[in-house]
Amino acid sequence: MGLNKERGKQKVNEVLLKPFNKETHKKTFINYLEVIMDEDGKVMYAVPSHQEKMISIVCERKGISRDELNDLCPKEYYFNFLEWLHLQCGCVAVWNDFYVGKLNERQKEVLQELKDYGIYKGEV
Repeated sequence: MGLNKERGKQKVNEVLLKPFNKETHKKTFINYLEVIMDEDGKVMYAVPSHQEKMISIVCERKGISRDELNDLCPKEYYFNFLEWLHLQCGCVAVWNDFYVGKLNERQKEVLQELKDYGIYKGEV
C-alpha cells in the first residue's frame, strides 16, 4: 500500500473506516486505491476486501445470510464470483488502474472524477 510518509498506520486505519473522501484519500495514500462504487456512484473503501464488501452489500439488500447468498450463485460463476456479485448489486470493484463490472453513466462520471483528481490511473 502506498502510504504518505506523513501519515501513520493508525491514521490509515482511521481513514479506511470512514466514508470515502477524495481529498483525504489523496493526502493519505500514494498509488493506492481499493474501493467499491455503488450504482449511484457512491465510493466506499473495500474493507476488508472487494469481495467481502460486495457480499455484505448484497446480503444486506436482499435480507439474506452469507450461506444463502452462496447457495444462490450459479456454478458458472464459481470462478468469477466478483462478477456475479456485481450482477447482483450493480457495484463496481475499483483498483488503482482497473475495475471489475460494467459501469453505468453515473459510475463513469465518478470514475472520471477520480482519474482527473489523480487517484485512479486506468481507463474509464
